[in-house]
Amino acid sequence: MKNINNIIKSILLLSAVIFISACGKNVGDPSVITYSPITGPPGTLVTVEGMNFDDLTKLNFDDEVPADFNPSFGTPDVLLFRVPEDAPLGDNMIHIETEHGETFFPFKVTLEAPVVSDFYPKSANEGETVTILGTNFFEPLEILFFDSIPGKILYHQPDSLVIEVPAGVERGRINVKANGGNSLTAELFFSTVDYLVNDFDGNGLRAETNKWLFYGNIEQNFTNAVHNSNPDPLDGNFLKVSGTDPGSIWIGGTESHSNDPNDFDVFPIASDINNTFVEMDINNNGAVATQLIIVLAERNGSTNDFTAEIDVDWEGWRTVSIPLSRFADIGGVTIDPSKIRTIKMHLYNGNNSSNKLEVNIDNIKFVQIN
Repeated sequence: MKNINNIIKSILLLSAVIFISACGKNVGDPSVITYSPITGPPGTLVTVEGMNFDDLTKLNFDDEVPADFNPSFGTPDVLLFRVPEDAPLGDNMIHIETEHGETFFPFKVTLEAPVVSDFYPKSANEGETVTILGTNFFEPLEILFFDSIPGKILYHQPDSLVIEVPAGVERGRINVKANGGNSLTAELFFSTVDYLVNDFDGNGLRAETNKWLFYGNIEQNFTNAVHNSNPDPLDGNFLKVSGTDPGSIWIGGTESHSNDPNDFDVFPIASDINNTFVEMDINNNGAVATQLIIVLAERNGSTNDFTAEIDVDWEGWRTVSIPLSRFADIGGVTIDPSKIRTIKMHLYNGNNSSNKLEVNIDNIKFVQIN
């Protein structure tokens, strides 16, 4: 019996010690050691690490909007919660309160992160514009070329931006920084230097239409080749070349040349054949089986022509860019960009038929990528 009494006394004593210890437990004020992320849109899961998160009584954004919090996922050292849908945008103070104290930490509520889906053109000159397409383009907005050169925003909507290309741009990705974060273009953007050959509005290195030769079985000459209607122009005038020649597969063309070979110097191209393009706007005005052969010639170089062919099989105007690397002579030799003095255009009858062929051409230029 004595032993039993001693056991009962021991149990009672141990229980008293445990009770006294529990009653005397001193849980301090909650404190935050680290948290992630530091910004995010509504619905973002936030993880907070710290101490003394026992007996949580409040977890609010700006002390007004309660966070989406499930106590079952929390511990005395870790809190997990989601940014509420009605949390105020911008800088917030998160208020954590327990039965033993309170603490605060900052969090920035943003909109959804931007997403860039595409942009065009892929290359442009300083001062020209680039259109960027995507989603979540919310202010504040900043556009950086190659992460360092800011571009001027001329127009913006949540799904599109129009940006002016700044000086000093060469090649790299475009970075769109918006309210919710940033997004990079998947493709590289290139700045260019354009050498306008002729836009048939009096501008360009070879602007005089009477310096274009017209030959072969075509309907135009220098007095009637420039049009401003039929088809509708892109802007201003364009060059029309048309004709029918069922007896031949070649019906002639035009040449930016002169009777005096010293009239025209070489074009001021300083890049290589892979980074220089012949570019022009082309429309066949409904004609079928029209093929356009673009011909380049050298000064103080090869006596052969260097050619590239285009099947004009689309409707309306289209901008066509052809790298100089595609221009080869009859022996397969590629052209030397520094020696180009002449550009010609030939019509070619792909079906050898009596169909009328037609091409309309505007804004002929050499485009050099920096």
